[in-house]
Amino acid sequence: MGTDRINDDADFNVLGDVMTTLRIRGSVFFHSELAAPWGMSISADHVPRFHIALHGRCYVGADNMETVTVDEMDVLMLPQGCEHWVADTPGRDLVPSAIAGDACELGNPLFQKGDITNRLMCGILELGDSASHPIFEALPPSIHFPHVNEIETLWNTVQLIETEMMRSGRRTGPIIDRLTEVLFLQLLEHHIHANPEGLGLVAALGDRRLHLALSLIHQNPAHDWDLDSLGKQVGMSRATLNRRFQEAMGLSPIAYLGNWRLLKANHWVKHSNMRLDLIADAVGFASARTLSRAFKREFGRTPSEMRRSQAGT
Repeated sequence: MGTDRINDDADFNVLGDVMTTLRIRGSVFFHSELAAPWGMSISADHVPRFHIALHGRCYVGADNMETVTVDEMDVLMLPQGCEHWVADTPGRDLVPSAIAGDACELGNPLFQKGDITNRLMCGILELGDSASHPIFEALPPSIHFPHVNEIETLWNTVQLIETEMMRSGRRTGPIIDRLTEVLFLQLLEHHIHANPEGLGLVAALGDRRLHLALSLIHQNPAHDWDLDSLGKQVGMSRATLNRRFQEAMGLSPIAYLGNWRLLKANHWVKHSNMRLDLIADAVGFASARTLSRAFKREFGRTPSEMRRSQAGT
């Protein structure tokens, strides 16, 4: 691997900051043993979902992708949350996953007639805030992770999730949800290291200097960064930094900084009681008035209007 590539867990800091700021929450929406024939339809929701074949082979398909064979101990992630189906074989009659999941929760699971052929776990990542981030645009429609039992960190988390579901008798709960978020981060980390020439944030996190530039922005968004100061910190000329950042992310470092400042401000407006002048100072705006104008351009409401709407007043 060349000197401009990373080979450690440092990119987790940026991913973790994105996950926290966007208030991404994980949960398991289906977990059951299944007897063939079986099939479920999953509606489009535009947030990541994943399917884990804990036992037996299954298939996942959608209009915008080829049908994927998911062997035992494989994980298939659909980062854009497109409408799709999962079944023991293509062509099955499909039951909406919400109905199948609710049946499991009520202790009357579907697809139980005959010999058990599969055990399936399905998870979802939900964005607590409506704001988005380039990380999701950088991922392909589907990502196949074969034989996760051979990747110790991933497999340990999968086992912990299933153990906690068996212990609690539920598919949701604080421990299960947090472990699902951990699994999603681990899958992203694995994908980044396995695909260093990816797109968007995936590519940027795989490049040592671009990763450092992102880390500096995330660690101190209030700093008066410009191309010269960022370039000196990461060892690139301003022109090279701007070109390589735009090639990877689709926007300049300064544009990304501006977007990230507003996402952090959005997070604190919604989920803290911080005064607006303190938020403005924390994210690098000259005043509360300046932040309020930029906030309304981006989100359609001023911070005060957003807080009033959340309070129901």
